Amino acid sequence: MRHGSSIPTLLLTALFAMQVTPSLAAPQIGVAASIKPNADRIDGSKTETLAPGSQLYANETVRTGNLGRADLVFIDKTNLTVGPASEVRLDKFVYDPNGSSGQVVMQMSRGAFRFVTGTQEHRVYKVSTPYGTLGVRGTVVEMIVQSKRNKRDRADKCDAKVRLVEGKATYRTSSGKLVELTEPNQVICISEVGDVSRSTSSESILTFEVGEIGDVGGGASPVIPPGTPGGPPGGGPCCHIDQCGSSGLPLCPQ
Repeated sequence: MRHGSSIPTLLLTALFAMQVTPSLAAPQIGVAASIKPNADRIDGSKTETLAPGSQLYANETVRTGNLGRADLVFIDKTNLTVGPASEVRLDKFVYDPNGSSGQVVMQMSRGAFRFVTGTQEHRVYKVSTPYGTLGVRGTVVEMIVQSKRNKRDRADKCDAKVRLVEGKATYRTSSGKLVELTEPNQVICISEVGDVSRSTSSESILTFEVGEIGDVGGGASPVIPPGTPGGPPGGGPCCHIDQCGSSGLPLCPQ
């Protein structure tokens, strides 16, 4: 059954326009595919609670609660899973369908993340942390970033930890040291002063389970972001019939 196919175009346009508040005038870049159980977006002094299907905009910060998690899908099919007690700023997102002149910059200040690159050229992706910058090359990576405000004693003394799941990646520390990750399951531990240690692990470094929406592993995204060909009338997000999970999104037209 096609959801929304019988709704007049003017009504769909009005419903979509209601989701875009004046505080969210920046370019729309994606959608929250699932939220478990709570996450907020922050634009300056304004905070809004995210829900499945919420639009995402450039220059926003996404912050999850202590038990929260957010699975985010962007217009170039980049997937980002944000774990509990985490914060990421969607700093810059320029989408080039040809993949050559886009730019994707995210700033992860604290928390746990799983990042899957989208369809643009790999060099356009950059993930910044307080301890250095991750460059991805057709990659699935897991990251844990400790907040500089909360310097608790930790057994591994890692201020940032990166595990390569698939593809290749580089990490340049704040002290200028360049570290390459070229094989799956390679793990690096980075200290605040730029010291780097290596290990190998076939187990996830994350303490949360990656969501059924966010875990696409480089394949076709189950969520069609707004404005993408094949999406529903009116330009909103939708999901495929066998992959909607608990997202609460409407079915894509068949």
